[in-house]
Amino acid sequence: MDSVQVCMLLDFYGQLLTDRTREILELRFQEDMSLAEIAEDLGISRQAAHDAIHRGVDSLTGYEEKLKLVERFTQQKKTINSAFTALEEHNEEKAKKLLSTLIEEL
Repeated sequence: MDSVQVCMLLDFYGQLLTDRTREILELRFQEDMSLAEIAEDLGISRQAAHDAIHRGVDSLTGYEEKLKLVERFTQQKKTINSAFTALEEHNEEKAKKLLSTLIEEL
C-alpha cells in the first residue's frame, strides 16, 4: 500500500487508532520519516516503530474493508467529476442523471 492510500485511510479512520499509533503513522507517511528517525524522535526502538506501523496499517485496512468510507468517497468524487464534465460538454441531461444518482446514494 502506498503512502497516498495510507494518508487517505488516516484521514478517514485515524481517530479510531490510539494516539501513539496515529502519531507514528503520521510521522512515517505524512512527514516521510524513516524508522530510525521515528525511533529516535519518540524514544522507541526501530522494531517498535516498525511493528506499530504494520499494526496501524492493518487496523486502517480492516476499518476500510468493513466500512468502505474511502471507497464510497472516491466513487462519489468520480460521479461529481463526471457531472462537471457533462456540464462542460453542455450535456445537461447526463449531468442531472449523475447528480440524481449521487443524491440517492447520499
